[in-house]
Amino acid sequence: MRLRIPNAIVERWASDLKRAGLREIGGVLFGEQIAEGDFRIVEATRQRFWGGTVTTFKRRGGAARKEILRLHERTGGNPERFNYLGEWHSHPMAPTVPSCRDETTMYELLADQAGAVNFLLLVIVRLDEEGQVRVGAQTYLGSGHKLSCGVEIEGADHDAMDVAFDEEEEEK
Repeated sequence: MRLRIPNAIVERWASDLKRAGLREIGGVLFGEQIAEGDFRIVEATRQRFWGGTVTTFKRRGGAARKEILRLHERTGGNPERFNYLGEWHSHPMAPTVPSCRDETTMYELLADQAGAVNFLLLVIVRLDEEGQVRVGAQTYLGSGHKLSCGVEIEGADHDAMDVAFDEEEEEK
């Protein structure tokens, strides 16, 4: 699986992460299918800051559903091309790898879709000590399996890019 993330989204995450400090934040991912197994994030919504903690973020399902419906309307109601891809959230004090709770949540979200989707993505972000955004991504399949997800940042000068990947993600 390949995931393209526009640099503008990464820059917004950097700003949001700085503002949130040690609180987890997150939202939903809405994307475009470029080719089979190749997706681009077109929107990473932000759940209103409800006071997450260092180790927890909880999004409100009703608000997320409304955001997804709004995004469907904005993209012309073409779900084969534009659709809900999954979730994103931060790990302010931990690597950008899913926790056991994260994995359980993703499989629960897949089950809630009642077969409407056969995979969901989880993107985890954090700021490192130098203020660079670190990104990790995992694909969860309806079969109960998971796949690593290659991430490409679009529209950034790769030599000066403020994005790095945690070592655990690079080894996958």
